[in-house]
Amino acid sequence: MNLHCVGNISYWSQMIRQGERTLYTNHTFQKQTYLSQFEILTSTGRLKLSIPSKKSTRKGLYSDVHIDYSFNWQKEMWRTIQNAYSKSPFFLFYGYKIEAELMKKETALINLNWSLFQAIVSCLKIPNVYQLDTTQSVYFDSIIPIKNELYPQVFDDRIAFEYDLSILDLLFNLGPETLDYLGRL
Repeated sequence: MNLHCVGNISYWSQMIRQGERTLYTNHTFQKQTYLSQFEILTSTGRLKLSIPSKKSTRKGLYSDVHIDYSFNWQKEMWRTIQNAYSKSPFFLFYGYKIEAELMKKETALINLNWSLFQAIVSCLKIPNVYQLDTTQSVYFDSIIPIKNELYPQVFDDRIAFEYDLSILDLLFNLGPETLDYLGRL
Protein backbone atom coordinates (compact mmCIF):
# COMPACT_ATOMS: atom_id res chain seq x y z
CA MET A 1 0.00 0.00 0.00
CA ASN A 2 0.98 3.60 -0.49
CA LEU A 3 1.44 6.06 2.35
CA HIS A 4 -1.63 8.31 2.41
CA CYS A 5 -2.25 11.61 4.14
CA VAL A 6 -4.20 10.53 7.26
CA GLY A 7 -6.09 7.88 5.28
CA ASN A 8 -9.78 7.09 5.13
CA ILE A 9 -11.67 4.23 6.75
CA SER A 10 -11.30 2.02 3.65
CA TYR A 11 -7.52 2.51 3.68
CA TRP A 12 -7.11 1.64 7.36
CA SER A 13 -9.55 -1.27 7.15
CA GLN A 14 -7.65 -2.78 4.24
CA MET A 15 -4.37 -2.31 6.04
CA ILE A 16 -5.66 -3.99 9.20
CA ARG A 17 -7.34 -6.90 7.38
CA GLN A 18 -4.37 -7.60 5.11
CA GLY A 19 -1.82 -7.19 7.88
CA GLU A 20 0.11 -4.82 5.61
CA ARG A 21 3.29 -3.58 7.32
CA THR A 22 5.18 -1.96 4.44
CA LEU A 23 4.15 1.33 2.89
CA TYR A 24 5.54 2.09 -0.55
CA THR A 25 6.48 5.63 -1.48
CA ASN A 26 8.57 5.30 -4.66
CA HIS A 27 5.95 6.51 -7.15
CA THR A 28 4.92 9.71 -8.86
CA PHE A 29 2.85 12.26 -6.99
CA GLN A 30 -0.81 12.37 -7.93
CA LYS A 31 -2.49 15.72 -7.33
CA GLN A 32 -5.92 15.87 -5.71
CA THR A 33 -5.67 12.40 -4.19
CA TYR A 34 -5.36 10.91 -0.73
CA LEU A 35 -1.63 11.65 -0.84
CA SER A 36 -2.36 15.23 0.22
CA GLN A 37 -6.08 15.24 1.12
CA PHE A 38 -8.54 13.76 3.59
CA GLU A 39 -12.21 14.29 4.40
CA ILE A 40 -13.88 15.13 7.68
CA LEU A 41 -17.46 15.77 8.74
CA THR A 42 -18.42 19.31 9.72
CA SER A 43 -21.74 20.82 10.79
CA THR A 44 -22.44 21.58 7.11
CA GLY A 45 -21.45 18.14 5.80
CA ARG A 46 -18.43 16.48 4.25
CA LEU A 47 -15.33 18.67 3.86
CA LYS A 48 -12.10 17.90 2.02
CA LEU A 49 -8.93 19.23 3.67
CA SER A 50 -5.74 19.57 1.65
CA ILE A 51 -2.12 20.03 2.56
CA PRO A 52 -0.80 22.60 0.10
CA SER A 53 2.28 21.71 -1.91
CA LYS A 54 4.75 23.87 -3.78
CA LYS A 55 3.76 23.91 -7.42
CA SER A 56 7.34 23.49 -8.62
CA THR A 57 7.65 20.14 -6.80
CA ARG A 58 4.32 18.51 -7.79
CA LYS A 59 5.51 16.92 -11.02
CA GLY A 60 7.70 14.01 -10.14
CA LEU A 61 8.22 11.68 -7.24
CA TYR A 62 6.03 11.70 -4.14
CA SER A 63 9.17 11.97 -2.00
CA ASP A 64 10.17 15.22 -3.75
CA VAL A 65 6.93 17.12 -3.04
CA HIS A 66 7.45 20.03 -0.66
CA ILE A 67 4.82 21.62 1.54
CA ASP A 68 3.84 25.22 0.84
CA TYR A 69 3.99 27.39 3.98
CA SER A 70 3.29 30.70 2.21
CA PHE A 71 0.13 30.98 4.34
CA ASN A 72 -0.79 29.56 7.75
CA TRP A 73 -2.76 26.53 6.52
CA GLN A 74 -1.86 24.48 9.61
CA LYS A 75 -3.67 26.78 12.01
CA GLU A 76 -6.68 26.99 9.70
CA MET A 77 -6.80 23.21 9.17
CA TRP A 78 -6.48 22.47 12.89
CA ARG A 79 -9.20 25.01 13.72
CA THR A 80 -11.49 23.28 11.19
CA ILE A 81 -10.78 19.85 12.71
CA GLN A 82 -11.27 21.23 16.20
CA ASN A 83 -14.61 22.86 15.29
CA ALA A 84 -15.79 19.63 13.71
CA TYR A 85 -14.75 17.21 16.46
CA SER A 86 -14.37 19.09 19.76
CA LYS A 87 -17.72 17.67 20.91
CA SER A 88 -16.90 14.10 19.89
CA PRO A 89 -16.41 11.65 22.77
CA PHE A 90 -12.69 11.00 22.22
CA PHE A 91 -11.34 14.26 20.81
CA LEU A 92 -9.65 15.16 24.10
CA PHE A 93 -7.93 11.77 24.22
CA TYR A 94 -6.45 11.85 20.71
CA GLY A 95 -6.73 15.36 19.29
CA TYR A 96 -3.57 16.70 20.89
CA LYS A 97 -1.50 13.90 19.32
CA ILE A 98 -2.78 14.70 15.84
CA GLU A 99 -2.35 18.44 16.42
CA ALA A 100 1.28 17.99 17.49
CA GLU A 101 2.13 16.20 14.24
CA LEU A 102 0.07 18.50 12.03
CA MET A 103 1.81 21.58 13.44
CA LYS A 104 5.31 20.32 12.67
CA LYS A 105 7.07 22.30 9.97
CA GLU A 106 8.06 19.34 7.83
CA THR A 107 9.60 20.30 4.49
CA ALA A 108 8.48 17.24 2.53
CA LEU A 109 4.87 16.06 2.30
CA ILE A 110 5.97 12.46 2.71
CA ASN A 111 7.55 13.28 6.11
CA LEU A 112 4.38 14.95 7.39
CA ASN A 113 2.27 12.04 6.16
CA TRP A 114 4.60 9.56 7.87
CA SER A 115 4.41 11.53 11.14
CA LEU A 116 0.61 11.63 10.98
CA PHE A 117 0.52 7.92 10.14
CA GLN A 118 2.66 7.05 13.15
CA ALA A 119 0.51 9.21 15.45
CA ILE A 120 -2.61 7.39 14.25
CA VAL A 121 -0.95 3.99 14.73
CA SER A 122 -0.10 5.09 18.28
CA CYS A 123 -3.70 6.18 18.94
CA LEU A 124 -5.02 2.88 17.56
CA LYS A 125 -2.49 0.97 19.68
CA ILE A 126 -1.53 -1.24 16.75
CA PRO A 127 1.22 -3.52 18.09
CA ASN A 128 3.10 -4.19 14.84
CA VAL A 129 5.82 -1.99 13.44
CA TYR A 130 5.34 -0.30 10.07
CA GLN A 131 8.11 0.61 7.69
CA LEU A 132 8.51 2.76 4.61
CA ASP A 133 9.92 1.27 1.43
CA THR A 134 11.42 4.10 -0.58
CA THR A 135 13.30 1.91 -3.06
CA GLN A 136 10.84 -0.44 -4.75
CA SER A 137 9.13 1.30 -7.66
CA VAL A 138 5.35 0.97 -7.50
CA TYR A 139 2.31 2.55 -9.08
CA PHE A 140 0.09 4.84 -7.08
CA ASP A 141 -2.79 2.67 -5.92
CA SER A 142 -6.10 4.12 -4.96
CA ILE A 143 -8.22 2.38 -2.37
CA ILE A 144 -11.65 1.11 -3.36
CA PRO A 145 -14.16 2.90 -1.12
CA ILE A 146 -16.31 0.75 1.11
CA LYS A 147 -19.71 1.38 2.58
CA ASN A 148 -18.72 0.90 6.19
CA GLU A 149 -21.20 0.05 8.93
CA LEU A 150 -22.85 2.87 10.83
CA TYR A 151 -21.34 4.36 13.97
CA PRO A 152 -22.27 7.49 15.95
CA GLN A 153 -21.06 10.70 14.28
CA VAL A 154 -20.91 14.16 15.86
CA PHE A 155 -23.66 15.71 13.75
CA ASP A 156 -25.87 12.64 13.29
CA ASP A 157 -28.82 14.49 14.80
CA ARG A 158 -28.97 16.76 11.72
CA ILE A 159 -26.83 15.20 8.99
CA ALA A 160 -27.25 11.77 7.39
CA PHE A 161 -24.45 9.29 8.03
CA GLU A 162 -21.37 9.90 5.88
CA TYR A 163 -19.45 6.84 4.72
CA ASP A 164 -15.71 6.40 4.38
CA LEU A 165 -14.47 9.60 5.97
CA SER A 166 -10.93 9.97 7.27
CA ILE A 167 -9.81 7.76 10.12
CA LEU A 168 -10.00 10.86 12.35
CA ASP A 169 -13.80 10.74 12.24
CA LEU A 170 -13.79 7.14 13.41
CA LEU A 171 -11.06 7.69 16.01
CA PHE A 172 -12.67 10.75 17.58
CA ASN A 173 -16.11 9.09 17.68
CA LEU A 174 -15.24 5.49 18.66
CA GLY A 175 -11.95 5.89 20.50
CA PRO A 176 -10.56 2.56 21.73
CA GLU A 177 -13.21 0.64 19.74
CA THR A 178 -11.76 1.91 16.42
CA LEU A 179 -9.39 -0.98 15.85
CA ASP A 180 -12.12 -3.60 16.48
CA TYR A 181 -14.46 -1.70 14.16
CA LEU A 182 -11.84 -1.69 11.37
CA GLY A 183 -11.25 -5.41 11.84
CA ARG A 184 -14.97 -6.14 11.31
CA LEU A 185 -15.17 -4.37 7.94
